[in-house]
Amino acid sequence: MEFTKQVITSAVVLVAGLAVAGLGLPSTAWSQTKIAVVDLQLALASTQEGKVAKDKLESMTKKKQKELDDKVGAIKKMEDEMQKQMPLMSEAGKKDMLEKYRKEMMALQEMYVSNQTELAKEKAKILEPLLKKMSAIVQDLALSGGYTLILDKADGTVLYNDPAVDLTSEVIKRYNAKK
Repeated sequence: MEFTKQVITSAVVLVAGLAVAGLGLPSTAWSQTKIAVVDLQLALASTQEGKVAKDKLESMTKKKQKELDDKVGAIKKMEDEMQKQMPLMSEAGKKDMLEKYRKEMMALQEMYVSNQTELAKEKAKILEPLLKKMSAIVQDLALSGGYTLILDKADGTVLYNDPAVDLTSEVIKRYNAKK
């Protein structure tokens, strides 16, 4: 998915670059080209629904982090006990304790991966309807404003833009007005 996004972004930048350079476009087409930018990340974070989503995701992240911290604390406690008891234990006891420790470390790693996967899925689930709504608003702006191309500043492909072509605040305003 990341590769596909990079390919699409590269294609958009290439098309924008060609448009800016005027290569392959008749002068009448160039004079009719209208380009704008939107910072989708900022727009999402600035909408009322985006703020609610951010708070929900932060709450979930903190809960998952606490679970991990508790598990790490239990493992540290186990390490302390191992250091105290190992010199007094038989070889079989040491082997059993080390195996238990290894299993706890593996469980910690599995918990971390599971938490990251769960958070990523939840983030996608929460943000998908917001992004669809935002996309529809950007498309409406493009059509009503006669824009040929609207680029996302948040993805890093826009190095400079005149503030006059930044539609972010208009997108936020329209998003919050749309229920």
